[in-house]
Amino acid sequence: MIKLVLSDMDNTLIPFGRERVSQRTIDAIHACQEQGIDFAPTTGRDRAELAGFFGGDRSCYNTAVCVNGQKVYYLRSLVFERSLDNEPLRRAAGYVGKLPNCAFVTYRSDGLGDWVGITREEMGSMYDRAFMAGGMHHEELPVYPVAKAGVICMGDQDDIDRLRLVLETAVPEFVFPNTVDNWMDVSIRGWTKLEGVKALMKTLSLSPDEVCAFGDADNDLTMLEYIPNSCAMANANDNAKAAARWQVGASADDGVAIALEQIAEAARQCNERGTEDVMPAFMC
Repeated sequence: MIKLVLSDMDNTLIPFGRERVSQRTIDAIHACQEQGIDFAPTTGRDRAELAGFFGGDRSCYNTAVCVNGQKVYYLRSLVFERSLDNEPLRRAAGYVGKLPNCAFVTYRSDGLGDWVGITREEMGSMYDRAFMAGGMHHEELPVYPVAKAGVICMGDQDDIDRLRLVLETAVPEFVFPNTVDNWMDVSIRGWTKLEGVKALMKTLSLSPDEVCAFGDADNDLTMLEYIPNSCAMANANDNAKAAARWQVGASADDGVAIALEQIAEAARQCNERGTEDVMPAFMC
C-alpha cells in the first residue's frame, strides 16, 4: 500500500506561473493524510517558498523534499541538509553576472534572494517568479551558507542550452538543469532529488514500493526511475515519460489531484478490509 506520495511542484502539482494549487489538490492531499499517507512536495524550491502555493496550509508542506534533495523536512523539522560549496558558487556567479540578459541568484534560509546581473526591470515577470519572498541586487553576491541557487536567462531556448553547456564546463562541480522557462537550477554534480527522497524514506522507515512519485522534467528522472510507482504528467517531457511507470493527466487538468483521490480511496478500502491488495484506479 502507498504510504508516502512525492510530487514535484512546477508543471506537476501546479502549472508554472499559477499563484497556488487548486482547492481540489489541497482536498486530495488531506484525503490521503486522513488515510495515514504522508505527502511531500519534492521540488527545487525551498520550504519558505511553498506557503503561498498552498494558501498557508502547512499540513501540505510540513513534510517536504526541497532544493532538489538538498534539504529535507519532516513535520516542519529540518532532518537533512547539504549546502553548495562556496568557491564554485562564486565562480559561477562571477561569470553569469557579466552576461547580458542573465542573473545569478542565491537564496537565504528565509527565502529572500540575492542576485547579480540584469536589473529587476529587465527580468520583467520573471522577478516575481524567482523572488517570491523578495530579492536584492548586488554588484557581488554576499557570502552566507547557500543551499539553493539558480540562473535566470531571459533569452530563448537556444541561449539557455548554450549557457548551460558553458557553465557545466567552466564550473564542473555543478550541473544546471533547465527546469522551467528562463530558469536553470544550480545543483551539485551527481546530486539529485533522489538523495533527499532516500533521506526522507529512511526517516519514515519506508521501502520504495510504499512510495508513489509524480514528476515532469529532467530533474525528476532519478526519482522516477528509482520509485516503482512513478508517474509522469501528460505534459511531461519525453525523458520523464520514459522513466515513469504510469502516466496521469496534465498539471493544468489537476492530474496529481485526481491520482491522489484514487490513492486515498484505495487506502480507505485497504484499511476497511484489513488488506493491502487494492490498487489506485490509475495503476490498474
